[in-house]
This record gives sequence, C-alpha cells and structure tokens, in this order.
Amino acid sequence: MIHRLFLLFSPVLFILPISAAEPFDAPGKPEIYRTVSPTLAELDTILKKRWDQLKIPDVPEASDAVFVRRAYLNATGRIPTLEQVLSFLQDTNPDKHTRLIDSLLTSEAHADLMAMRFADLFRIKSEFPVNLWPNAVQAFHQQLRRDILRDRPYSEMVKELLTASGSNFRVPYANFFRGTGDRTPAGLAKITALSFMGLQLDSIPEAERKAFIALFSRIRFKSTVEWKEEIVFTDPEAVELEVFLPGSGYFTIHSPAQEPRQQLATLLIERENPYFARAFVNRAWHWFFGNALIEPLENISPEPSAWICFLRSTGIADAPEKELHPELLSFLTNEFRRSNYSMRKLFTLIMNSAAYRASSITEKGDKRKAEKYFATYPIRRLEAELVVDAFGTLTGNFNSYSSVIPEPFTFLPQKTHAVQIPDGSISSAMLDLFGRPPRDTGLVSERINIINGKQRLYLMNSGTLYRSLQQTASRISRKAKWNLVKTTEQLYLAVLSRYPTQQEVQKIRSVYRKLDRKQRNRFWQDLIWVLVNSKEFLYHH
Repeated sequence: MIHRLFLLFSPVLFILPISAAEPFDAPGKPEIYRTVSPTLAELDTILKKRWDQLKIPDVPEASDAVFVRRAYLNATGRIPTLEQVLSFLQDTNPDKHTRLIDSLLTSEAHADLMAMRFADLFRIKSEFPVNLWPNAVQAFHQQLRRDILRDRPYSEMVKELLTASGSNFRVPYANFFRGTGDRTPAGLAKITALSFMGLQLDSIPEAERKAFIALFSRIRFKSTVEWKEEIVFTDPEAVELEVFLPGSGYFTIHSPAQEPRQQLATLLIERENPYFARAFVNRAWHWFFGNALIEPLENISPEPSAWICFLRSTGIADAPEKELHPELLSFLTNEFRRSNYSMRKLFTLIMNSAAYRASSITEKGDKRKAEKYFATYPIRRLEAELVVDAFGTLTGNFNSYSSVIPEPFTFLPQKTHAVQIPDGSISSAMLDLFGRPPRDTGLVSERINIINGKQRLYLMNSGTLYRSLQQTASRISRKAKWNLVKTTEQLYLAVLSRYPTQQEVQKIRSVYRKLDRKQRNRFWQDLIWVLVNSKEFLYHH
C-alpha cells in the first residue's frame, strides 16, 4: 500500500523541485495592499534596481500559504500548526504579513532559535575540544536567550562578550574566550575575528596579524576550588603593547591602565569600523536565505567606498563576483547602525523585503541567476534541528535529550525542542544524521544542509517515525469524521501549510475509490507518510 501511494504522488511531491508550493490562493482573491515604510520602499528599490541591471524577469510574490510556513521556520525554527495556518490564511487584514512577522520576532520561540544560531557561532559545548562544562553552558546559553528576547543591542552584547571577567559559572559572557580548544593569544584572536568581523585570521597580513594577536596577549584563566570553575581576567602586570585592529589601524595600549579588551571592544563597535556591523548583517542575511550577500561568509572584504557603491549602482562598475549586492549590504549596514544595532529591527526589515516575499518558483529567465541574486527565494533543505522539530510539531512526539558525561549530568525536560538544546555535546542519532554542527570551530561549514541517501532511507523506513505519523493521521482523520475531502485538506494544512490542489484531490479520490475497506483504514497514514517525504516538507521554499 505504501509503495503504491508513493509511486502515485512522488512525481509531484518528491522527485521534482518544489513544483506544487505556490499557486494555492483561492481564485478570484482580491489583491491586498500593504503598508510600506519609506525605509522598506528604499530597500526594495535597491533590490529591484539590481535585478533590472542583471535583466532578471519579475518574480511574483509567494502565496500566503508559502509565506506563513517560511516565516515560522525562519523566525522560530518551527512549522506552523494547522490552527496557525488557518488563522493566517483566513485573515483579511492588509497588514497581516507585517503583524505575523512582528509577533514571531517577539516570541519565545524566536529567542530559542537565535540562541541556537549564536551557540553555533560561539561554540557553546561542554565537552572536547571546547570544554565549557555543563554549568557554564547553561549560564552562557540562558544569558544569550534573555538578551535576544529583550532585543538588547547587538553592540552591547558583543562589548560584554569581549570584556567580561570573572567566574565562568557566574559571569555567563566570560565563557566567550573559554569557548575554544586553542586558548593561546592566536586562538583567541582567531575566534574574535571570525565571530565579529567575518574574517579568517590567516587573511590578515603577517605584520598586522601579529599586532592583532597582541590584543589578546594579556587574557588569563585561573582555576578555583570549585570543580571546573575558571576565572577569566586580564594580567595586571604593566606593559606597553603595539596593537592592530582591522578597520581601525595601529595604536598603542598601556596595560593595565588601558585594558586591551576594553580598547578592542570600543574600537570594534565604532561606526567607522568597516567590519563589525557589516559582518553581522551579512551573517543575518545568510540565516534567512541560506546564502550571504558576500561570499564566502567568513572572509569578507572591507566596506567599499561610497564612490564605488555609486558606480556599481549605476552599472558603470560591476561588483566583484563575491559581492552580490554591495549597495544592499551598505544600506542594511547603515540601517543596522541607525537602529542602535537592534537585531529585531534588522530582521523585521529583511523579512518584509521584496527578496524575502518572493516566490521560490520562476518560469522565466535563468532560475539559478535569479536565486543567486535573491530575485527568487532560495530553495534549501531544513537544518537538522528544524527537521526534527517539524516532526515533533506535527506528531506531538519530541525526543528526550540527556548527557551523562561530563558531570554534572544533564537531563533536559520532556518535549524539549531540538533548537532549545543549549549544549553542542548533547545530540541524537537523527540530529547527527541530518548534519547538526559539532560546534568545534564556529564555522558555518560545520553545518551540513544537504539531503543524502541515508537521510532518505531513514525517512522512508523508520518504524518509530511511521508509527508517530500513523497516530497523527488517525487523529486528524477522526476529527474530520473520515470525510475524504476534509481529511485531505486537514492533512495538507498540517504537513505542508496549504490546501491541496484540485489535481491532488482528484488523484487521492481516484486511488481511494479503488481500495477495499481494509486498505482504506491505512490510506491516511500512508498519505501523510508520502507528504513528509516530499521536498515541500523537508525544504525551505
């Protein structure tokens, strides 16, 4: 029975690209006009000017069904529930997209997802090679989550991360410099350049690199009588340092009267520094689209001059291949600074943009080119935690997570979402299978977001997963009183966040009528199994 349904539906849902994800708004639906701020209008103008330069045909906006799923996944790491989908689709308010974005970005779930993003970047992990230890992991992760939830300025967070001194158990952000397997000055310089400037240490010329490393030469770590506790502090011995900071140049520090880390933090977050704000904006864009505005993400170049940006915007001079949207990146960077480094305002701007609201499907022009320059929304597989949590949201069955080494043992509460796991050392077979990063280096390349044969075999053959889906299908079909059309609609809304097409309903009706009573009892569990094995369920689109 399963194979029969799979062969029937796979041409639409599994083998081809997301071919059935867009045109599902009800026919005759009136056009909805939304309120557009001057800032957003300027952002969209920059985007469309670049698309016109590249002769990329216009792409329609994503349907409401596609948008609600996209927004929930990008802002909270969770698929919307059936009730949330229906609430959005039935809402006739012209500003419902903006209101949805605002509600998601102020939610606890958004703080969970962003804490996970930063935990990847800052290598929050209790065991080898980082060895933060469980107490420190919990403190560090919870502080990040609190700051994200209250929209603390990113500049303030970074300043505290770079300057925090004291116990790794009692001063959460003191763990930033402990979060590496290499605590030499060079190792500390490496994680700082990567995390806050988008730079690889080796890309800095040798003389300047040595002077940059000198900024971290006074950081010390001291153990206490409490097991695994360490104190982070600055060596009090008087010394004169000739140091260098990319984007700020050379300067002299008289330590300890001038604390090197304080000087570093102050100069780094100055508006004149061409790396700090720009690197975060580039990373934020990558979080929402799967690709950055400057590639590679972790080795960006200094901000281009205003004159070069002007030439590029007029088409007189084109951007280097690695800088896909230089004018857009400069605009977003300036807006990020103007908002006092509010991550929430930056994310709001990105999620309301024409690029974010674009369909993932285009029938005109070069699709690869359109996707590369964000004229269409890039299609990519969900991250490991999002895959696991999507099944949890759908079935109500979430995995149990624990770690019995090192002490103190860590046992997370029941129904913990995968995005809420604070410790990179705590994982599961499914998370590992789908490419969860080990958090050893903080590099984005640690996370593997590709589909492979082992993942497909698991999704098609896991008995545990199939039983959970069976229970979900039974629950939905009972609630719909086994009505064929209504049950089909409820399953599609729960799994794919959209109504089925007329063609899909006709196929389902055709198959259903040919089955005997015994086969019909298994029909809905087989159908939901087919749907979750589709690219439409497993991919961002």
